[in-house]
Amino acid sequence: MIKNIKEQIINSLKNIGLEGEFELSQPPKADMGDLAFPCFQFAKREGKNPTEVAKDLAQKLNDLFTKEDMRQSSLIFEVKAFGPYVNFFLDSNELASYVLDGIESAGEKYGELKIGKGKKVLIEFGCPNPLKVFHLGHLKNLITGESVVRVFANAGYEVIRINYQGDVGMHIAKALFGLQTTDNGPQSFDAVLQIMKDMESKFLAERVAFLGEAYARGAKHFDSGDEAKGEVAEFNKKVYAKDPEIEEVYQLARQWSLDYFDTIYKKLGTHFDQFYFESQVFERGTELVREGVKNGIFKESDGAVIFEGSKYGFHDRVFISSQGYPTYEGKDIGLAERHFQEHHPDMVIHVVGKEQTGYFQVVFKALEQVFPATMGKEYHLPGGYLQLKGEKKMSSRTGNVISGEDLIAQVEKSVREIMKENDLDNKDEIIKKVSQAVLKYAMLKSDILQDVSFDMQESISFSGDSGPYLLYIVARIKSILKKSKIKSQKSKVIFDIDIKTEEKRLLLMLSRYPEATREAVESYDPSKVAKYIFDLAQVFNSFYQACPILQATTEEAQLFRLRIIKNVETVMESGLNLLGIEVVEEM
Repeated sequence: MIKNIKEQIINSLKNIGLEGEFELSQPPKADMGDLAFPCFQFAKREGKNPTEVAKDLAQKLNDLFTKEDMRQSSLIFEVKAFGPYVNFFLDSNELASYVLDGIESAGEKYGELKIGKGKKVLIEFGCPNPLKVFHLGHLKNLITGESVVRVFANAGYEVIRINYQGDVGMHIAKALFGLQTTDNGPQSFDAVLQIMKDMESKFLAERVAFLGEAYARGAKHFDSGDEAKGEVAEFNKKVYAKDPEIEEVYQLARQWSLDYFDTIYKKLGTHFDQFYFESQVFERGTELVREGVKNGIFKESDGAVIFEGSKYGFHDRVFISSQGYPTYEGKDIGLAERHFQEHHPDMVIHVVGKEQTGYFQVVFKALEQVFPATMGKEYHLPGGYLQLKGEKKMSSRTGNVISGEDLIAQVEKSVREIMKENDLDNKDEIIKKVSQAVLKYAMLKSDILQDVSFDMQESISFSGDSGPYLLYIVARIKSILKKSKIKSQKSKVIFDIDIKTEEKRLLLMLSRYPEATREAVESYDPSKVAKYIFDLAQVFNSFYQACPILQATTEEAQLFRLRIIKNVETVMESGLNLLGIEVVEEM
């Protein structure tokens, strides 16, 4: 609706000889109208006072919008100037009809877009490495990636969910070294294998913790000196060569990790269409980089192969190490080939932390030289860091890690404590959904680039800017609708009632949902939806306090308000779904 009104205003401005971009905002006070735009740019262009320009424009636009032919096709019934702003007043009854009819006719599809129709996008997210702890960064990445997938699918894109995991490389070598190491010196891999087989009856989380401890030991040893680095490097050779000495232990440890990651995906309600592994692409990546040396794309340097990103304003990076093994960069060349050969995407989005921005700049530039058809189709979506309030920065290398599952369990424990007195059907299921809302909303409500400091008390609160608060609003609406004796809130109401300011404000807020979903996909940022949903909840609360629903003074007012909140429920559920949050019937 806002988009349509803006187009009408743009066309009307053209009729009076003005062109320019502007944003419509809501005035600070209800008596100043429903929408407004500033006149500073027009005043600057004409060398006039903004207040005088606004006054002149308001008069001319008011004359246009009050003409009979415009009144039939526009919600605007009056235009006034307030200082340097041109403010628009919308017909309340026409607005109600337009917004509610629009949502009800679209149903669950309200807020869906068509801008991605006919386009395919690969979204790579998650990507935890086997034999390492699933840490908080992975948790945030999964939650962010899942929401980005939903936002793009909502915009009409065909989305392929990709998970790319590092199952070869130095981190694997460090973990294997750690598995072999004991206080009494190294043990044989036959002995390690037997220990691991004896652990098969233990919980998967215990087995994975065992691997995480081994990785920390190996990483600590690796950092202890050049000789230690050489020892771990020997294990790296064995991994790439699939040496029989370590292969059985490696495969069992790898499977434990992948099985464990799968339990996390299920807990968070996410899934993947395709998994790629470094072990599948490293050989081809090496071949492509070697071929690129012959073509002048890559350059040999001190026994390694590098890409001179400095020629393009970036920095140089190694794609094949001096030991002859592909780095992450080299493997990514092999991965990209598979992406484009197997899926033919219009775009590939890599949801990876912002610390990797420089890495991707160089890799994408190298990739363009190897495969020119990929130019402009690779996109790094950087995300901020996640820390627990009061905790130091985590490191799986040192073993100083709070795992993603630890945080999930802590949140669920806290939510269970808060809700212990609540007498609810399906209480365990509700607690799980509320816990998911705690985590997901806390990580999605901030701009995607912003670091997140997770505050447990703030995030589990049933009031304020939190996931449980939003679920509570939806549950309250559902409760009101159940108590109502009206069977359907979709029945058309004759809009000749006196619509209150709070009702009109809520209608305007509902009309902005498609605008929020568009902003989210255009900015690759789910926080646009999260912020909208919170604002909608706040506006609903003001409406709820000012406008009795079941105790409305007339049946017509009750019908109207029930119809409004039914549509609020529709939009809230849709927006929360884009964040990966399931609603609950009661709390």
